[in-house]
Amino acid sequence: MQSVVFTLLGSAALARAQVSQAQGAPPPASLLTATKSGVLPVAPTPFTGVETEEGAIIYDGPMNPGFAGLNGPAVAQTNLPATTYVAMLPTTMFDPYAGSIISGSVVAVGTTSGVQLTVNFTGIPSETYGPFVYHIHGMPVPADGNCTATMGHLDPTNRGEYYPCDNTNPQTCQAGDLAGKHGNITSQTFSASYIDPYLSTVPGSPYFFGNGSLVIHTSNTTRLTCANFQQSSTNGSTSSTSTGTVTPTATGSSSGTSSSSTSSPIQTAAAADQVVLDRIAGFVALTAIFAVSALL
Repeated sequence: MQSVVFTLLGSAALARAQVSQAQGAPPPASLLTATKSGVLPVAPTPFTGVETEEGAIIYDGPMNPGFAGLNGPAVAQTNLPATTYVAMLPTTMFDPYAGSIISGSVVAVGTTSGVQLTVNFTGIPSETYGPFVYHIHGMPVPADGNCTATMGHLDPTNRGEYYPCDNTNPQTCQAGDLAGKHGNITSQTFSASYIDPYLSTVPGSPYFFGNGSLVIHTSNTTRLTCANFQQSSTNGSTSSTSTGTVTPTATGSSSGTSSSSTSSPIQTAAAADQVVLDRIAGFVALTAIFAVSALL
């Protein structure tokens, strides 16, 4: 009699172990890597054999002093004094594997000598994935928050980004390459202030950035977060001409699937497995009772 009971109880334990093994352990957390982007390239490079991520070149070519692009060097711009544009980073990261939330803003004010930019960022990830760079991109962030849709850097001289920016000759760099001209993000809390003569607050100028966006990248061009520039009034409030704010949609994988969409189904599956186990255990226990009763 005892052997029958022990056999049945052992079957219950085996069933529980098999279900647990089938479910498996949860996958480890995926953070940024220094070699792989979270989003696949969306545009080809014009340079044969040059590796890209998200349509951007990962590894720059050699320095080429004096190279200024098809349209020649950038031209210093005449700006509307006190005209202000602000790019305020959202509270949701486009890349959910960054390990932190990057917050902050870039405030750009027109002056007679150029555009005064004040940069403040916090929550920059580990420098392992740096140096981190930031640029003005030519297209705005769409309503779904897709940072990849901002396309390439603001580049009225059609310079491209294969040859690194020569910051000793900023007029030869892409207009939107702020990190190239003024320095990379060098710490987890980063601030900078400078005047850039090759940007414009005047709509209609090829150097106008007010309808573009701010994008922060890792060293391999992965886009971490982004924000549209919005025109602000002199008292700091957003004017009626604002392009609006959007919340970046997390990618989570090369297919662009949001990482937040899996948490609820995983919990539901776990609960369902527990119900199955409880029913198996109950059935086995009941069978054992009947078996013992029959023997008696």
